[in-house]
Amino acid sequence: MSFPLIKVCGMRDAQNIEQIASLCPDFVGFIFYPRSKRYVRQSDLSSACLDKLLPKKLPTSIKRVGVFVESTDAEVEQIASQWELDFVQLHGNESPAFCRKLKEKGIKIIKVFSVGKEGISLSHMRQYKDFVDYFLFDTQTPDYGGSGHKFDWNTLKTYDLEVPFLLSGGISLEDVEKLKEHIHHNCVGFDINSKFEIAPAQKNAALIEEFITLMRQK
Repeated sequence: MSFPLIKVCGMRDAQNIEQIASLCPDFVGFIFYPRSKRYVRQSDLSSACLDKLLPKKLPTSIKRVGVFVESTDAEVEQIASQWELDFVQLHGNESPAFCRKLKEKGIKIIKVFSVGKEGISLSHMRQYKDFVDYFLFDTQTPDYGGSGHKFDWNTLKTYDLEVPFLLSGGISLEDVEKLKEHIHHNCVGFDINSKFEIAPAQKNAALIEEFITLMRQK
């Protein structure tokens, strides 16, 4: 995968997915949380619908990420298998034991921590460090992401764990120069969503192409 890693989240339309895939992001995200505007409905999970939702030309270099909020481990496992997910992103209050159970089944995990005014809790995060592949920091909202709002990135200066992380929360094209500055040595990539949309789950390919090009310039 490239550096910085780029994740485009909230995908749902096969043609749009093909457009974005042609730009070679590192991850594409599918949201399995019913309250999200970008929810992939349960009725879309049949094999016939999957053929329409997932373009056959999606390169294997682009990792599929499923986003879950307080789902059962059985539901996560079922969808991960059906969609051939490379990672599951846990965006709720899933416990370290929950993550360990999935990890022991060979599932790669991105654990999200929603950041509010109180900042991050390293003691809490430390309980997860052996069971996840990445952390992801997003802005704390009632809807678990996709709000287009930023949190104070300076709160990450206290982060001292070895687990690499992705940054999310209201990232836009205007943030490129700030993102290219040294935010944190363990920040390995960026998750983009609402600021790059024409409508919920419909991404603006031209904006994303510009973002990826600028971010990967030396």
